Amino acid sequence: MKTLIIILVCLFLLYLLITYLMFFFICRRISNNFLPVEKRVQEIIKPYKDIIKEGHDWVKNKIKNHESEDVYIKSDDNLKLHGTLIEYKDAKGTIIIAHGYRSSPERDLYASTHEYYKMGYNILLFDQRATNQSEGKYITFGVKESKDLINWIKYINTRYPNKKVILAGISMGASTVLMSLKHVTDKMNIKCVLVDCGYISPYREVLYCIRHYLHIDGIIFIDMINLWCKLFAHFSLKETDTISSMSKSNLPILFAHGLIDDIVPSRNTFINYEKYKGPKEMIIFDEATHGISYLMDPERYLSHIRKFLK
Repeated sequence: MKTLIIILVCLFLLYLLITYLMFFFICRRISNNFLPVEKRVQEIIKPYKDIIKEGHDWVKNKIKNHESEDVYIKSDDNLKLHGTLIEYKDAKGTIIIAHGYRSSPERDLYASTHEYYKMGYNILLFDQRATNQSEGKYITFGVKESKDLINWIKYINTRYPNKKVILAGISMGASTVLMSLKHVTDKMNIKCVLVDCGYISPYREVLYCIRHYLHIDGIIFIDMINLWCKLFAHFSLKETDTISSMSKSNLPILFAHGLIDDIVPSRNTFINYEKYKGPKEMIIFDEATHGISYLMDPERYLSHIRKFLK
């Protein structure tokens, strides 16, 4: 009996260690090189290096020629967050764009930034908490990031009073945008939302990734991982989701997704689109995997956005 108790205790301690390590690698600020998904991402974007280079060169020239500005705000929990603002003379408004999980504006957004700029808008690219130049230890999958976005909106409202604001995001950035909608007010002057390959909820996405990448049933780990999230990062994977947040909004939303996305399955966008009751459109790219719809067909992608903004 004593031996059995010792075995059970050891197994429980092992379980705690495994789930803590999962939490650590999922949420803690660490180098992307440690993550198996990073290699997959690099393989995905490799065929589009020319398109990516064009966009990168444009943004880097803006920075080099001092035609952009480093801007900073404080989060509700007192983190210093960084953004890059590129101003357009006599701009129609400002497009605020959120990058994806463990990524950066440079990797996710530089390729298309110049196209948004050509449409006549200021562009704000910001580093999500716990990434790049923004402070923070933990990524919260859009839970706290969605509140950070509200503070960026307030910053833009103060800087450009009465100018319209457009919200956009890709992957976790898309979910961040959608989860922020429950905090949006009419005074913020937001006119529409552009989201690409976002997930419905942090809980469901983490559960999917455990199954997809580790080939194990994540249901036996996910709730303990969530407990570590509460204890150390002070958020819950179940705290919010896009559907409940969208129910508080009536803004026009353009949803985009690659049909064969295996990182955030396209069913997330199909469900978001179906559940949303406000003005909406959806564009699906049949041969696109995660986050490369624009890279695969820039003309079609931008054509839909231009029509939507009009």
